[in-house]
Amino acid sequence: MKKLEQLHRPGTGTYVKGQERILQILEASRDILITNGYAGLSMRKIATAVGITVGNLHYYYPTKKDLIANLLDHVIVGYLQDFENVRTEAGTAPEDQFVAVIRLIIEDLNTPETTNFFPELWAMANHDETAAERMNELYHKARLDINELVGLINPGLSDDEREQVSLFISASMEGLTPFIGSGKPWRSKTPGITNIAAYSFLHLVKTIDSETIGELPLAAQAQA
Repeated sequence: MKKLEQLHRPGTGTYVKGQERILQILEASRDILITNGYAGLSMRKIATAVGITVGNLHYYYPTKKDLIANLLDHVIVGYLQDFENVRTEAGTAPEDQFVAVIRLIIEDLNTPETTNFFPELWAMANHDETAAERMNELYHKARLDINELVGLINPGLSDDEREQVSLFISASMEGLTPFIGSGKPWRSKTPGITNIAAYSFLHLVKTIDSETIGELPLAAQAQA
């Protein structure tokens, strides 16, 4: 999981010291969420971890929902910056940039923070409409680079088809977490799994067409 970066948050705590405090609060929230789960994440625990009062914490974040929303904003900014960096380092070819982004995402699943953080958010989203909306927004932003690269590699796809392909790729990678995440049984196989994913996803993007997305070809149906 990427390190949280300091962002300007308008409306409260806009001075430098306030921004540093916000970062401390978000880091503490992330660590408690990872260690104790969403059920164990309370404003009191966060305040204690940062060394401030609950009242002072409410100055920055009136509710836990506000805090979680801002935490997700910080998390996605870190990933978007890394996507930009690996694309630049990969060169100008869309195919090379695509593979670089895929590798980055899958390798990140190995970290203890990512292995535990995102499943906790998924669980939270199942019971909290606001959390679900922010999670959807987070993953939408995370797919922007994949979506753009799919369009560059296969310009014959419509906007909707490109988004479907990007969603499939993103969901497939997230689904690896219980298997190759930190402490998971297939973690040691991550290099091979990463190569398989990069190869198969790139082949998919290059060869998929509107007809296949609209209806599975008859020959494939017969083999199923």
